Amino acid sequence: MRWAVPLLVALVVFVGVLLVTPPGFRALPDELLGTSRGPGLDAAAYALGAASGLALVSLALVVAALVVIDLLRRVR
Repeated sequence: MRWAVPLLVALVVFVGVLLVTPPGFRALPDELLGTSRGPGLDAAAYALGAASGLALVSLALVVAALVVIDLLRRVR
């Protein structure tokens, strides 16, 4: 269950960024299926890049925090 916490946090961050960054969830089919061109595709790439980058950073931070908590528990 402990491994699910960082993944859940990263998923929440990914979804949260897509909720507030235009074009939002429309960016997924635009990028994956190539249904958009020009500035629309640029916006979709920016939204997905921002969401995935922030999700990766949050994943790393939560994993690091859990490792520190685990080490502190073992010391006691």
